[in-house]
Amino acid sequence: MRQNLTQNWLLAAALGVGAVAAAQEAPKVINAQFHPEQGGGELSAMAGRFQHETGPLWFGYEVAALPGSRFSSCSGDAQPSMDDGCCGVYQLEKSDNIYRSSDKDEVVTKIDVLVRMDHGAIDKLRFVGAGCRLDAGGLSFTWLTGVGADESIAWLASLATGDDNKRLTDQALATIAMHESQKATTALAGFASSSNPLWLREKAGFWLGAERGHDGLLALEKLAKDSDPEFRKKLVFDLSVNHDPAAIEDMIRMAKSDSDTRVREEAIFWVGQKAGVKAIGTLKDAVANDPEVAVKKKAVFALSQLPKDQAVPELLQVAQTNSDPAVRKEAIFWLGQTHDPRALAYFEKILER
Repeated sequence: MRQNLTQNWLLAAALGVGAVAAAQEAPKVINAQFHPEQGGGELSAMAGRFQHETGPLWFGYEVAALPGSRFSSCSGDAQPSMDDGCCGVYQLEKSDNIYRSSDKDEVVTKIDVLVRMDHGAIDKLRFVGAGCRLDAGGLSFTWLTGVGADESIAWLASLATGDDNKRLTDQALATIAMHESQKATTALAGFASSSNPLWLREKAGFWLGAERGHDGLLALEKLAKDSDPEFRKKLVFDLSVNHDPAAIEDMIRMAKSDSDTRVREEAIFWVGQKAGVKAIGTLKDAVANDPEVAVKKKAVFALSQLPKDQAVPELLQVAQTNSDPAVRKEAIFWLGQTHDPRALAYFEKILER
């Protein structure tokens, strides 16, 4: 049943929830059996009401988005439109995407959290920028007004606890990460704690790094003291995607002093990807002073990934002066990959000896 926005408001008024709905902009839903209802403290109850429904359906609500959020709300087959706030209609039934970050998209201040149920079970979670048109594929679509952010986070967290549906867990964690509320960071940090399985900790750690800014970094710094080296290794990448400038300092610290060789290797790699003066100093220090040859070789590789004008002199220095033959050999190998005249001149000198 296709209804336009005006019809949605009339229906809301007929149900006696027009005043509540007016506090939030109604979603632009097409191709749907639209049902607005007042929410608030009833997310679990709402899901419970549909447990006996055999067919698929959607329900959704609006919350404030993390400040500065930028992401695309378009499904792969969205048709561009000039009269709404996104690139076109978001096809709920056709799209598998939940999150696509883009610096070119407009800053999002509110998100629509969208939930799909089928045969009484939640099988999909989506979030899109509020204001985008949604195509529900002809299914029933219930819109809840008055849902609080903390209520939303608590309910989503309840969906992210089972091993039987890791895809839904990942969707729940991603949606939590996009909430403005500080409790989103707290919830993610809880999932990243040592009381949870490694796969869940890794997913939560990623969203802390990717979306939660400085507060997320503080949480990651605490987690960097974790006793599990496998988790700390994954944590290095989470630090690398955090935009707080202090994250590079934490990676440098791990590259220099973590007790596990594999963690230092991983930190060396991502420090190298960050480049910059601090990174070069850390890489050179690792080549010269790390007790493990594997870490030294990883640092040589990281040096080779720097811009050529920086990489070649540093590799030449290692090849000519490092005391470890294996490390010198590694530097020579990566020098050969540069095809730089300075490297070729060095090889000629070696051959002339």
